[in-house]
Amino acid sequence: MHKLSTALVAGGLALMPLSALGQNLASAPDASPIVRSDHLVFMGSDAGRVPESAMQTVRSAADAAKQSPVRIEGRADYANAVKQELVRQGAPADSISIKPVPTQPLAKAGDNLAVSADRGVVLRF
Repeated sequence: MHKLSTALVAGGLALMPLSALGQNLASAPDASPIVRSDHLVFMGSDAGRVPESAMQTVRSAADAAKQSPVRIEGRADYANAVKQELVRQGAPADSISIKPVPTQPLAKAGDNLAVSADRGVVLRF
């Protein structure tokens, strides 16, 4: 009889953390999940402006930047152009940070056009 009561006590203790966890989850306030997303913009040969083909992505990122901070990662010249466009689209400048990535000079293709490597700019939320 003694062994049976010990097993029940041990079993009750083993279940205690699970029931406590269930209570904590059940009593947690309803909160909207934080949605993290990255946006990727490919820049053209003009480092000073965002190409028209990327404007929809930048508009979407500007809307998201109104809700949470954004970090721009990419070549400094491209990242700065994207930041300027985000601000122009209504994103608060103080919620945008830039993390320049070390890069090599853009390689030139045989026809003197710069290769598109290193032209991607990532916006992280």
